Amino acid sequence: MAHFGLYAQSPAHTDNPVLDSLQQVLEQQEGLERAYTYREIFLNMRAYDIQTAKAYLDSAAAINALVQNDTLKARLYESSARYHYYISDYKEGAAQLQLAIEVNREIGNRQDLPVNYNALGIFYKYLGKPGLALESFQNALRISEQLGQPSSALAPALMNIGKLHAELGDLEISNTYYRRVEAICGESGVEYCLAITRSNMATNLAEAGNYREALQLYQEALPYFESENLKTELGEQYNLMASVYLKMDSLNTARTYLEKALEINRETGELRELGMAHRGLGDIHFREGDYRLALERYQNGLGYFEPSNSLDAVETYLRISESFDKLGNIPQAYAFHTRFFSAYDSIFSQKNQDKISALEIQYESEKNRQEIQMQQQEIALLQEKQKADRLQRIGLISGLVVVLFFAGLGYYALRQKMKRNRLERERVKAELAFKKKELTTHALHLAKKNEILEDLKQQAKSLKETEDNSTAYKALLRTISADQQDDKAWENFTQYFEAVHKDFARKATEKYPEITRTELRLMALIKMNLSSKEIASILNISAEGVKKARHRLRKKMELSRADSLDTAIMSL
Repeated sequence: MAHFGLYAQSPAHTDNPVLDSLQQVLEQQEGLERAYTYREIFLNMRAYDIQTAKAYLDSAAAINALVQNDTLKARLYESSARYHYYISDYKEGAAQLQLAIEVNREIGNRQDLPVNYNALGIFYKYLGKPGLALESFQNALRISEQLGQPSSALAPALMNIGKLHAELGDLEISNTYYRRVEAICGESGVEYCLAITRSNMATNLAEAGNYREALQLYQEALPYFESENLKTELGEQYNLMASVYLKMDSLNTARTYLEKALEINRETGELRELGMAHRGLGDIHFREGDYRLALERYQNGLGYFEPSNSLDAVETYLRISESFDKLGNIPQAYAFHTRFFSAYDSIFSQKNQDKISALEIQYESEKNRQEIQMQQQEIALLQEKQKADRLQRIGLISGLVVVLFFAGLGYYALRQKMKRNRLERERVKAELAFKKKELTTHALHLAKKNEILEDLKQQAKSLKETEDNSTAYKALLRTISADQQDDKAWENFTQYFEAVHKDFARKATEKYPEITRTELRLMALIKMNLSSKEIASILNISAEGVKKARHRLRKKMELSRADSLDTAIMSL
């Protein structure tokens, strides 16, 4: 699922009178002033000619190497990160931003830090580091609030936190952030921000299955991007709309938008969106049964994603594996499926999710602490005022003021407690919903993995009979069989399961001490209400094997014919 990130509030236009005027005054400038103008030209040109824009940025850096201005040095690092964003080199972009942050902290320039941290969060997200991404976005928010910046300055970080939650499957939390951004943009009248926000809300609608509502919001945002000739945004918008038409099985309409996306992203040089367009066309070919063309498109897309080691590359591994499987290339299908699972677990590990939850709590706690600290400062000021007033007013009035003050303080404390309780309830609810989604996703991936491995095994057996290299195929069969019985996958599944159904294993073994580890796994899958077919795939047994396993489990649990095995397990 893709969403727009909000790097900054202002877009760059292809028809830009500012750019014309900057180029006119350039020849009259020298030194530091000329370097700043070079950087401004880069910022205004980057959206439609990134390589020419980079030449201006290099010129600015060359001048600053002579004049050694630290403020410009930090801003050049940040601009360099923008360049690496456009060419999808997220690792180097993150490194440039860390340098910008370091310099800005050294010289005490806190005004630029929110932009630095917000951009750093975007890079971390694309690198598959959601915990670090959220931490960066929260740093941007915290510093903006400390500096007393207007609400419009908070919009980029709020937008990107919403986007991060959406891509992790927390649509309800994501929409909460998007609505906050929509309100801010509406108040400040920033059309660009409104168009981006509504496009992201449309993506959430599409993910929830509300395709027609999503398309309506996309269509409302599209005219603004077209009228302002925002080619980078248009390239992403076409990809987003194509993905919805794909979900609706409108393949021809999806193809039209993807071809538009290819054309415009080639023009802008936006590599990630080029990769998304190729992958979308691969999805169309796969649906049409042309697996060779699908594989070619997926590999083209991976070529844009893989250098940055992004989440997009991980999602493409599985598509390539399935294409190789359809084409009968067993070793390659197996290799890419293994790469997918390894990368998927590293990104969506429980450790990452725990860090995200902890950061959310830490941020809210810090915010509450600051509010209480401000209130205490106000109390101190009021107490000083009361002390002065006591010299001028009678004791009755002073006493009344004190009573009212502490009554107000008590009311404030009560409100703060209620607010903390509400936030904690919302956090727990969101965390549980996310864990349930991740548990189901992991179980289904486990089932799909074993299904593909079994298919590969059968194909390998048949090929072994006709090929001379039977030794290699025997080795492949042994590897596949070992992977099907891989305990590490079960350890990961158990972590997800226990996060949702706490102490289930302990309760089950205490009540039914004779059950084996395999039977405990069966109970967990029944607890998830999975079908017999899904259970068979996950346990790597036949449907008849599931039936026999259920029967043995009933006997160990001492259930009568009238008792339901599913009900007994659900009650644990």
